Amino acid sequence: MILKNLVLFLSGFCLYMTIECLFRGYSFPLMGCCGGLCVVILDKINDYISWDVDLFWQALCGALLVTIMELVIGTIAKYTDLLPVMWDYSSLPLNFNGIVCVPFFIAWLFLSVVAIFLADAINYYIFEDTVVPHYVLFGGLFVIVFHKKKCDIEVRTNE
Repeated sequence: MILKNLVLFLSGFCLYMTIECLFRGYSFPLMGCCGGLCVVILDKINDYISWDVDLFWQALCGALLVTIMELVIGTIAKYTDLLPVMWDYSSLPLNFNGIVCVPFFIAWLFLSVVAIFLADAINYYIFEDTVVPHYVLFGGLFVIVFHKKKCDIEVRTNE
C-alpha cells in the first residue's frame, strides 16, 4: 500500500511538473507535490465509487479537489509570507482574487481524467489490484475499456 501510494505520488508529481514546465517554462516543487497528492486522493476516491459512475463526475471531483488546493495554497501565498506567489490568474476571466479561475478549473477537469487513467493504469498493470479499468461517458453512451493484460487473457483461455 505504501509503495503503491509512493508510485502514484511520484507519477503525479512528475507528470504535473512536466506539464507545467512545458506550459509556462518552469514550476515549483510544491506544485509537483500538489499534483502527486491529487493523484493519490483521486485514486482513493475511485476506490470507493463504482466503475459505472460517469467519468465526467469523477473528473469533476478531481477539478474541485485541485481548485480547493489552489485556493488554500494561493490564499496562503498571497496574504502571508509563508509561501511564494506561484501564479496569478488576475488577468484571466472569471477569477477570484487572482487565486482560482474558471479557465483553469476547466483545465483541471481534463487533467483529472489523465490522473484517473494514470492511477488506474498503475493499479491494473503494475500492482494488479483492480479489474480491467473501464469508464462510462455521457450516461453509458460511450464506454472506454483498458487493454487487457496478456496474463488475464491467458488465464481465461486456460480455464
